[in-house]
Amino acid sequence: MKRPDPEILLSRVNNEEAKLNRGQLKIFFGYAAGVGKTYSMLESAHTLKESGIDVVVGYIEPHSRKETLDLIEGLEVLSTKEINYKNIKLKEFDIDLALERNPEVILVDELAHTNVVGCRHNKRWQDIEELLIAGIDVYTTLNVQHLESLNDIIQIIANVSVKETIPDKLIDLSSQLELIDVDPDVLLERFNQGKIYKKDQAIRAQENFFTKDNLVALRELALRKTTQKVNKEVEITRLSKGDTSVMPTSDTILVCVSPSSSSAKLIRTASRIAQSSLSKLIAIYIKDPSKQDISKKASKQLEDNLDLAKKLGAEIVLLHGDNIVEDIIRFSKLRNVTKIVIGRNHRKHSVFYRVLKKDIVDKLIDEVDYIDIHIIPSIAEGNKYKPKKSVGITSKLKISGTDILKLLIITLITTMSSYILKRVGFTQENIYLSYILGVVLVSAFTRGYGSGIISSVLNILLLNYFFTEPLYTLNIDDTNYIVTLAVFCVVGVITSTLTSRIQQQVEIYSKREQNTQMLYKVNRSFLRLSNKEEIINTGIELLEAGLGKSVVCYINDKRENQLLLYMNQSRDIEEELITDESERAVARWVYNNNKTAGSFTDTLPGAKCFYAPIIGMDETLGVIGVLCLDQKVDNEDIRLIEAVVAQMAISIDRENLAEIKKEASLEIESERLKSSLLRAISHDLRTPLAAISGAISTIIKNKELIDESIIDDLLKGVFDDTQWLIRLVENLLSMTRIDDGKLELKKTHEIVEEVISESLGHIKKRIKNMKISIDIPDEILFVPMDAKLIEQVIINLIDNALKYSKEGSEIKIKVYEEKQFVVFKIIDDGPGICESIIDNIFDRFFTGEIKYADSRKGVGLGLSICKSIVNAHNGTIEAKNNKEGGATFEFKLPKEVS
Repeated sequence: MKRPDPEILLSRVNNEEAKLNRGQLKIFFGYAAGVGKTYSMLESAHTLKESGIDVVVGYIEPHSRKETLDLIEGLEVLSTKEINYKNIKLKEFDIDLALERNPEVILVDELAHTNVVGCRHNKRWQDIEELLIAGIDVYTTLNVQHLESLNDIIQIIANVSVKETIPDKLIDLSSQLELIDVDPDVLLERFNQGKIYKKDQAIRAQENFFTKDNLVALRELALRKTTQKVNKEVEITRLSKGDTSVMPTSDTILVCVSPSSSSAKLIRTASRIAQSSLSKLIAIYIKDPSKQDISKKASKQLEDNLDLAKKLGAEIVLLHGDNIVEDIIRFSKLRNVTKIVIGRNHRKHSVFYRVLKKDIVDKLIDEVDYIDIHIIPSIAEGNKYKPKKSVGITSKLKISGTDILKLLIITLITTMSSYILKRVGFTQENIYLSYILGVVLVSAFTRGYGSGIISSVLNILLLNYFFTEPLYTLNIDDTNYIVTLAVFCVVGVITSTLTSRIQQQVEIYSKREQNTQMLYKVNRSFLRLSNKEEIINTGIELLEAGLGKSVVCYINDKRENQLLLYMNQSRDIEEELITDESERAVARWVYNNNKTAGSFTDTLPGAKCFYAPIIGMDETLGVIGVLCLDQKVDNEDIRLIEAVVAQMAISIDRENLAEIKKEASLEIESERLKSSLLRAISHDLRTPLAAISGAISTIIKNKELIDESIIDDLLKGVFDDTQWLIRLVENLLSMTRIDDGKLELKKTHEIVEEVISESLGHIKKRIKNMKISIDIPDEILFVPMDAKLIEQVIINLIDNALKYSKEGSEIKIKVYEEKQFVVFKIIDDGPGICESIIDNIFDRFFTGEIKYADSRKGVGLGLSICKSIVNAHNGTIEAKNNKEGGATFEFKLPKEVS
């Protein structure tokens, strides 16, 4: 058994994941009105309701068929949305009401319907896509003539141009396609009985569409489309199991697009080929610099063709070049293209034309032997692409007024120079060279071939008239001059042609270099950015510079759950146009649905901006908006937007990953600290608890046998151990509040003397054998503080001094004012602090190596908590050794509330 294709497996997994997150679409598919699509859909709805599934009717087209209308009874029907259009009230599907109702299944009739102006989307299929994204299953109906890829075939079969079409991808992505089929004779009988259309509609339909031949052809198309859908599902299943013996799936289809209305047929044909072979589709347009001034009509047709290709799922590629065949072949090699779809019209050429000049199709066939060429015939139409009329025979021979002026000036200078050369005594050959130089200069400083050719002919005439015997006539006495002048003319024409071609190549490569430089600039601009705001502002600047339009950016703030607006503050004039609530609502829709929308699109076209989502690795990061008040965003603009947005997404993802890594590091550090804490307190808790347990056990068992003094000593030990445990627990609780960010300060103006007195009261039993001296100013000192927390600081510092001081030692507490602070000092006469650890003593879980009186080592939290509390008061704390011995711990608190 062969190894399964990993790409097919991935496709299948992605499809399964998509099904889990989005609603499923079921299409009741037919070949004409009246086959029973809506009837079958309503029957299925009743079956679902009987099964306990929440099903509602979102919209059903008004039918004159009683059997269909009767089936609506018993189902919940959502109210429609009334829209006033040209003083007529029209009813449309209310998508907002459907999203708010959020049923399990919703019925929405007529998938290909075009919405009235004023709805959120131009097409109903876009409404249904939004419902699917929201996780709602949708049942809908569709006729075969509404498929975009079959549009040209339908026009041939029925002689009707269908305007309401849907992309074929909806059929491909639908979870189920149910064919509703009846015999054409049965359908015609229903039609004749008036069960399908009203009388006036029936007459028109019978004249234009409802004939048996048309219905048979449409039925065949519907059956074929259903078969293709089934075959594709079978292929995906078969290939995922490793069976690739029948159909390879590596084809790439390239369709050549031009500014001609016939290109639409090419694109649809290529789309059908790609769908039938599960292939990738690429639409390419090669722009010739010599034909830059195509008419507005042709430019509009080109945009429509590229939009159609995009709608049918093609990748759009725009290139610049003057040799279309070479560019197509070069791109095909680069992208491993296996089939090229190209058009050829029925224009008949003369024998002379066919002998001397091959068209693009013939050249392609001659040049490639490893790519299939699919030639699609088309009829030359009146609205076929034509460049603007110009002064020459073709665009390459046209001459502008500026070029004529340059030609005359250069020719005049050349003639004057030649006359001077002759008077000085130079030979005739030098004069010929002078005129050839003139032809080269004309070709170099003008555009196209025309100026150079005219310059060659004009220079021959001037050379003959002024410098060939007999002078000042066009006659030639010496027959040798005839050959010379003829050769001169040929050389001049060839020179001008080659020079013009070099100019065109320079323009092409200059354009390609500009595109490359643009992409390089985009990539380089984001390379070293390490701040989200810088990334966003850079993206806005690049787009505004490249598009010449105002740009805004909305980035999602997860904490606030809203889109934050970024824009170029220097464009104040347009700020009101692009920051109102309606525009923000469009941006929010684009963010939620991960699709383009806004100006010149089919979704929310009334917006002032064109909006595109910024898609990251796992989520949508934000939205880019481009202001389009007077000019739409064309395909080249979209390429720039996609390039910048892609780099923005990569850079923002990089920053998000850095933040996640930082958070992960903090969590790891937190876990490490928790582990250190558990290891530290496991021993330190066991020691006092064991001492307490042993002392109490001794008293209980030997109460009558031991002296009162021994019992007092044991109880004193128990008391000391419990006090130590209390302080440890208080420190642990304080540390937890600090780590959780719940250390709340309740500052009030407190008297320093009372705070110190209260602190000493808490540990008075610990300082019985120690001397405590207090040095406080005579005047009353008020300091804004949280008294309980500062008391804990003082207790911890005194407790630390007690640990390292011998019995009978003196601990000094000194308080005084220093500028804007009140300084607290706790001074002991112990062994001091080792210089190697003095910078680390306020770190969490750090303990000194010196043993103290009761030989109980702490967990290293007391001083760390002191530092956190003092810092929370906007104060400072430090430790230093005294010159005469011992250590001083000093902390400062501000005298004013900050």
